[in-house]
Amino acid sequence: MNTFFKKYSVLISAIIAVLGVYIIMNAVGITCPIKYITGISCAGCGMTRAWLCVLRFDFATALSYHPLFLLVPPAVVFLFLRKRHPRVSKIALIIIAVIFIIVYIIRMLDDGCNIVVFEPKNSLIYRIIHRVI
Repeated sequence: MNTFFKKYSVLISAIIAVLGVYIIMNAVGITCPIKYITGISCAGCGMTRAWLCVLRFDFATALSYHPLFLLVPPAVVFLFLRKRHPRVSKIALIIIAVIFIIVYIIRMLDDGCNIVVFEPKNSLIYRIIHRVI
């Protein structure tokens, strides 16, 4: 077990750091740093809410938050297998990325989707630029 922590200490530290920053951001009302800074949702927008719904066994709502939430576990598996099976992992990760991009574009163009938004005027960048100018 000790060798596991030595081998993955950087990864574990990074995960803990990201979780810490995420908790702090949520505490001050920033749910998504990309959306907060740019006003534009990212391709993973709704993923956290989808997985929280899965924890409550509410799969229908999870799908409405992000239809690709079930692709995350296989993507993680392929990330871990990329050294043992580099070609298969690379192809699988590229396919998953392309699927995410296609679904992101569809969600961005869907006027009825209130999860993925394009609102640059509600961004930190916009507010900073308009205070300076």
